[in-house]
Amino acid sequence: MVLHIVSSIEILANRIITDAARNQATDIHIVPRKQDTLIQIRLTNKLIPRLSLPKDECDRLISHFKFTANMDIGERRRPQSGAIFCEVDGKLMGLRLSTLPSNNRESLVIRLLPQQEQIPFHQLSLFPGMTRKLLALLKHAHGLIIFTGPTDNVTQILLNEC
Repeated sequence: MVLHIVSSIEILANRIITDAARNQATDIHIVPRKQDTLIQIRLTNKLIPRLSLPKDECDRLISHFKFTANMDIGERRRPQSGAIFCEVDGKLMGLRLSTLPSNNRESLVIRLLPQQEQIPFHQLSLFPGMTRKLLALLKHAHGLIIFTGPTDNVTQILLNEC
């Protein structure tokens, strides 16, 4: 029998992720300051402050996120990136983590990527002529197709369908 004891840092990490997901945030920013650390969520292109943590608690929080994403918890001088999946309110959520060294310490940005149901290709909001062109391009053996757009799930859904 394996006994799993949930630490206070795990509880805090889950609360931060859950709060951001329930508010439909796109990002969580963990930004070190001289005396403390500010945790913000991005809503409609605005950073909204949510919580302030002491330095040592924040360092443990960032280390927890890095550990769960298989990042090097000892490396704080170079940028790193990783990804994990978690469940929030019964729905699968992808998290992309990026660290960046700063003057004060290390900052962390977590991009929230809700995993939605697959939408059939023909139901995507493309014009019929563009859909036919895209389908024809997908049949080529060579080439590169670049999708661009705002940071939201529509681009991701389109890529998943292709």
